[in-house]
Amino acid sequence: MRPDATADAGPNLYVRGLDATLEGAGLPYGYTIAVWSSATSVLRSHGTPSVGLIFLFAAGAAAAYGMLRVLADNARATSQVQLGKSPHTIRAGAIHLAAIGLAIGSAALWGLVGSNVAWPLASFSATLVYVGTASIEAALLQRSG
Repeated sequence: MRPDATADAGPNLYVRGLDATLEGAGLPYGYTIAVWSSATSVLRSHGTPSVGLIFLFAAGAAAAYGMLRVLADNARATSQVQLGKSPHTIRAGAIHLAAIGLAIGSAALWGLVGSNVAWPLASFSATLVYVGTASIEAALLQRSG
């Protein structure tokens, strides 16, 4: 056994594993919260959607993601920033919470529309707002470093 092996054991090893898990989970976890909550806000206004409306909800989110992907590809972005590994934990957390809240709020506004078009527009706006707002932290990290 190495002399420093005890320092690698137990809670230290677990905390490093937890850190590694959280590093990659931040953005997908926040997006899951935002999109699920967005669907729920429209569900509250419009009732249970048909299978077709569920597909339209998914299509709205996919369209927003695709649009953002094209925008980012055109900018030739080469960032290697991991949002879950920001050295500014409080700032990153605040931006993340704002992204989730704004996404839910945008979807809730679409939920007020008295038409089934609310389903794809809610997921489109929630995706656009969440990813767009969460990207602020990545931009700030690139600017400072």
